Amino acid sequence: MKGVAEWLARRPVDPIGAHAMTFLRNVFPLIALLGLSSCSNAANSPETLARQLQKALDAGDFDAAAKLADLDGAPAEARFAYFDSVYSCAADMKCSVAAAPVDEAFRKGLAEDAKQIDATPIAAEGVLVVTEKSNDGQGSGELKMPFVKSGGEYRITVMRPGAATIQKYRAQSNDDLMKQMFAGGIYEPASGNRRTDWATAAKPLPAGGGEPGQAFVAQTNAMSAAVAAKDPDAAMKAGGRWAELVFAEKGYDGKSIAKDQRQKKLHAQSQRMLRDVKVTGGYQLGDDAVLVFDARNGSGWIERGAVLVTRDGASWDVSGKQTVSYPD
Repeated sequence: MKGVAEWLARRPVDPIGAHAMTFLRNVFPLIALLGLSSCSNAANSPETLARQLQKALDAGDFDAAAKLADLDGAPAEARFAYFDSVYSCAADMKCSVAAAPVDEAFRKGLAEDAKQIDATPIAAEGVLVVTEKSNDGQGSGELKMPFVKSGGEYRITVMRPGAATIQKYRAQSNDDLMKQMFAGGIYEPASGNRRTDWATAAKPLPAGGGEPGQAFVAQTNAMSAAVAAKDPDAAMKAGGRWAELVFAEKGYDGKSIAKDQRQKKLHAQSQRMLRDVKVTGGYQLGDDAVLVFDARNGSGWIERGAVLVTRDGASWDVSGKQTVSYPD
């Protein structure tokens, strides 16, 4: 079994496109792509919104947290970022929530974020500041979520991508995304370098992706079944090295993790898992393969592009991807 450090090192450069919008806790505000809609459970004041979110975070209550933000039809990474915070605040950290005014630096950041995705900047009336402290006392951070008032109710909200940005994602072909992955280089353990000659050095794979393509489809199908069954044990067995680490029965400290907590982690992670995968081809070089695919993710959005998988014994593990994602 490859070590964790090597597994992490094999990830390619950050993708260009929809997934280039990274969710960095402690650094940026929550950059999701949510809309506004009426909700009978929404708050009638910023302080009430903060109290409701605090209660949801303390309990790790996904349903209650979802009612405070319009997540229906939101992109996968937005849903994951939100639900992962709910999980982490209940399982790994002590979190406190407070409503605060929007400072100029944060407002400027919203404007910059909007420019990157051809969107209208959020006219935030305030932010919810989630202050995080890890249970072991080794880490702390801060997450800011902008909110607005609509129809007399306060909701957590963020900007939608503009039409031009969505069109840009649609216009990128899977071959274009594969070439971007090749150009960024794929890590080679033997040399410790990133190889950029895949287009000429690797062997083309047939439709379906041959052995690595079949393994990738089987893995995503098994993970989808595990999510539907709320079964972290099945997910841990089906998802390769990554899943063994994420859904493990014990933490890094050797302490057992309760099954309900592992189920919540599975729910959060499922937001960005692929399903309905169809592999159309790719390339293989030794124990690595780059597969070209079309799929859906946990939000129901189209996700497609290229994925890097690496042979690890009898299995093929996902090492990275270069994709775009957008609604139908």
